[in-house]
Amino acid sequence: MRPRILALSLLALIGTPRAEAANNAVAIIWKGAKTQAEAEAQKPAWSGLNAVFAKAGLKFPDGHPKLVESKTLPGLKPGFWVWLLGVCAPNAAPPIVNQLKLLASETYSREVQVSPKQRACPRQEEGDPLKARDETLQLPSGETLRVFTREESKNVDEHEGIWDDSTRTRYHFVLIGKGGEVLGSANAVGDEEVHKSSPSGLLAYGNTSPGAPTAYRCDGTQLEKSGDDTFVLTRHCDGKGGKCGDVASADEIVTVKVNADGITASVPMRKNEQRAECN
Repeated sequence: MRPRILALSLLALIGTPRAEAANNAVAIIWKGAKTQAEAEAQKPAWSGLNAVFAKAGLKFPDGHPKLVESKTLPGLKPGFWVWLLGVCAPNAAPPIVNQLKLLASETYSREVQVSPKQRACPRQEEGDPLKARDETLQLPSGETLRVFTREESKNVDEHEGIWDDSTRTRYHFVLIGKGGEVLGSANAVGDEEVHKSSPSGLLAYGNTSPGAPTAYRCDGTQLEKSGDDTFVLTRHCDGKGGKCGDVASADEIVTVKVNADGITASVPMRKNEQRAECN
């Protein structure tokens, strides 16, 4: 009898750590405060951040950020109200936290104990996460314009005549306030390889025949400062295919201007257009 009791006791001891390990998770928290009212007052700052993250393909679980009392998540220090961005498996949290910290340095993570069914983790959709670049503009009033890039890709198989196999580097320009808040953002496309269906036949470069696919390549992207408040992005584009008179190649220029109130990016302006020869 005693050996049986001992064996059952050992199984119980072994089972407890396994159950705890299964419930290990990581809570990702944007920020928090001592009182609910103080925490709620932080919410408006999320809109600017969310606009950038949405364009960068970072998707948050429905209903997040969610304001919760810290005592409701086992593992958090009680006595606070925090903005919860999600609860992830331990190995899934670090890349998400690193991405968030690019624009929200106050973001942090804590180990918590919740069942796997209670996890709801932010996720990166098609393409890579944001990467910070070295270029910045510092305004006299204290705001800073920062530049990020993200590699995007599309791989949509043909369905009812619609398909897309394209890649591009998107530049994100983000205006940061003196207190670290996002005041505005704009974006422009740099290097790009486009090959997709175009039922309308309306193309940026190359063949404009009705129903012809869109196919062009842009490369040689350069980003340069122009004065104290402007970035100029230039790239060269070549079309694939094209009939007499179609635009075969051109340089494209996007002007990004910033002031203390916001940021704007112009529509691409073409220079040095070359058109397909007519035989």
